[in-house]
Amino acid sequence: MVKVKALVMTYRDYDLNTLAKAYFTNDELVKLYKFYDSVIALETCNRIEFYLDGDEDEDILIKLINEKAGIKPRILYDLDAVKHLLLVTAGLDSMFLGEREILSQVKRAYGVGKPSLRLRILFESAIRFGENFRRKYDLYDISFVKFLSDYIIRSISKDSNVLIIGGGEVARGIARELIKSGYSNITVINRTLDKLRYEFGNSIRLLGLESLMSELTSNKYDILITAVSVQSPLINLNATDYSLPNLIIDVSTPSAIKVQGNGHVRIIRLEDLREPYLKYVNGRSNIMEKLSEINNETERIMRLIMRSDADEVIRDVMRFVENIREEEVKEALNALRSSDNIEAIIDAMSRSLVKKIMHNYLENMRRYAEVGDETTVKKLRSYLMEVVKE
Repeated sequence: MVKVKALVMTYRDYDLNTLAKAYFTNDELVKLYKFYDSVIALETCNRIEFYLDGDEDEDILIKLINEKAGIKPRILYDLDAVKHLLLVTAGLDSMFLGEREILSQVKRAYGVGKPSLRLRILFESAIRFGENFRRKYDLYDISFVKFLSDYIIRSISKDSNVLIIGGGEVARGIARELIKSGYSNITVINRTLDKLRYEFGNSIRLLGLESLMSELTSNKYDILITAVSVQSPLINLNATDYSLPNLIIDVSTPSAIKVQGNGHVRIIRLEDLREPYLKYVNGRSNIMEKLSEINNETERIMRLIMRSDADEVIRDVMRFVENIREEEVKEALNALRSSDNIEAIIDAMSRSLVKKIMHNYLENMRRYAEVGDETTVKKLRSYLMEVVKE
């Protein structure tokens, strides 16, 4: 019996433009949560994933995804689903290893989702593991933010004018690293500024999105870095008509910048950085040799989920037994009010109690015996004898 399922679509399965078509809006997610008793949706710039309790029917959700985007998700069950989420929270399934923001995104998805007991065990365990794994192996040192910041620092001098578009983890991380390295001429443009003001105060120049075009074409910036999540290009320009920065690094998903007639402008996109990033990681870490920890934790979490199922069955059995016990106690107390033969009353109560509790168990043994299933009969007898011995 399946315990948990994961419907997975990531940058590994589809290009980001195709993937973007499968995103569920907030209103669509609200409707989805009403339809399912247990579901958690994880949507980021390069992944769309749905986690379902094993008792849920995934076919309707698969049909919705196919109608929206003409694609179908990979379906992972039990151990594969658990391992996948562990890789995600550890930052090992991200487009760039060690991505920090994904862990926060998993926490948010869990917070607004509809988890069953199985999914609660899965997500709470995976989040704890991700936090501990990152701390243990200091993944920030090999994160994409650290790599990209080092890349930028090698490309421009400290007196360069830097324009960053975006307010997410990548954009803020680059700003932090540049400030630590002595860069002071930094401007950040974003739709909302409260989080940026709280973190950076007056250490960088902050502007709203309405200033984008005037700043971008002002001819005062040496480098432009864009790190935003967009449905279509945010900037569409002809380089011959404007004075653009000489170096543009676009790590948005999908690309936020479309420049015609590049001329002197050098544009580096996300896909251009993958190979140098892998070399960077391999030169600094042996993290991919630690996957045995993922496998061990996967098995541990699966045991917890299966144990939770057994605990629920045990609770049902104990409720059944407790009801029988309460009934027998009431009958015994009534009998004591009209008789002084305490030994006979206790003997009758114990016989009745055992008979009621064992009735279904013994009837099952008879049924298996009637159809010639001696193996099961012997197993049931063995289990019973073990209980008696204890």
